[in-house]
Amino acid sequence: MATLHWLGPGYDLMTASPSMDRMFERFFGYRTVGPETGTPTYSLPVDILEAEDAYELHASVAGVPQDGVDVTFEDGLLKIAVKAAPVPVLGTFIRQERLWGNWSRQLELPKEVDSANITAEFENGMLTVRVPKVAKAQPQRIAIAGATKAIGA
Repeated sequence: MATLHWLGPGYDLMTASPSMDRMFERFFGYRTVGPETGTPTYSLPVDILEAEDAYELHASVAGVPQDGVDVTFEDGLLKIAVKAAPVPVLGTFIRQERLWGNWSRQLELPKEVDSANITAEFENGMLTVRVPKVAKAQPQRIAIAGATKAIGA
């Protein structure tokens, strides 16, 4: 006999939603419909690695020239803005999967980063942003000043 759990009418749909979202994200490359305009938007996928002394972010922006990528840091947010020109059309598209237009991605960084030394490199359509961590303060022994007093003196 199957055990039934009462979780409300629509529970099955709510639990299926994240799985469906992941499936569409994998298939369409994180493309969604923007809430304000109903136009397609794109969330730039990134890989973020943590090393002992820095965070490193990698983003693939194939087909976009270096001057079409802008990286800024302000108020704890690292922002990557991309401007990709439309592909010249010499016929009628049967299928169009390459993205063009403007999109951006904002990432909140931990407070313990050295924002003055963030660097970015762009090579062969791959953006690499290195965000150094602030060096942690090391414990140190504090000398105690003052005269020593003999017992009974």
